[in-house]
Amino acid sequence: MLEPHVATPFDKASKADAAPLSRKQLAIREREKELMAIAREVVEREGFAHLTMDKIAAASDYSKGTVYNHFSSKEDLIAALAIEAVLKEITFFQRAFNFEGTSRDKVVAMHAGYHIFSQLEPVMSMCAIVSRTSAVKEKASTARLAKLEEMEAKMVALGEAFLQDGIQKGELVLPDERVAHSIVFANWAMAFGTNVLLNNAPESQCVSRLVRTDSALVNVNFLLDGMGWLPLSSDVDYRAVWHRAETTLFANEIALLNPS
Repeated sequence: MLEPHVATPFDKASKADAAPLSRKQLAIREREKELMAIAREVVEREGFAHLTMDKIAAASDYSKGTVYNHFSSKEDLIAALAIEAVLKEITFFQRAFNFEGTSRDKVVAMHAGYHIFSQLEPVMSMCAIVSRTSAVKEKASTARLAKLEEMEAKMVALGEAFLQDGIQKGELVLPDERVAHSIVFANWAMAFGTNVLLNNAPESQCVSRLVRTDSALVNVNFLLDGMGWLPLSSDVDYRAVWHRAETTLFANEIALLNPS
């Protein structure tokens, strides 16, 4: 049984963003989603370097001009995909924040969700990084980049909420408040790097020689144990916690990854 929903910094913003859309706005949004789905397919098949607006138009029912009405460039389209990725990641993290258990259980659930998302949406997962390259930032629209900054700020705030939960419960002690920013970054950097390598470089020596199948969890425990985040992995079976998160929070996504 899950705990009652716990408020996070994202909740208030989410309610403000939920203003009703007009019929025209809904049509525009649906068209953009369609074009973004086509872009994901192109990237999955050919990579980011071969994504072009011509290919998007050719694979859709719309003219090239219509595509440009929605996205000023392919870089703007990549930024839009990154925004969509961050929004989806936030929903996964929100579920994890309301996971039943200790503060560390919740962080493990967050990493489980991110691991699942990176497997379900490998292109979307990569977009968050690609959108930060100078090639994209120089050509994406100002409005799109501003929206991306806004979404990333919300995700960072949610990441900090996990830390505050641990501190309030006495399960995490920080020597200095400034360390919190480093911990949020370390969790994101470790998770992103781990999942990129597991998903995209399985034949590399560093990955192929791994003997355990739960390498993402192993890395999570290395990081959290190093922070002294209680309970330590020597005292709790976090494989069971990870599995519980999969079955109670992300069952639908797991079913998509492992269709019967």
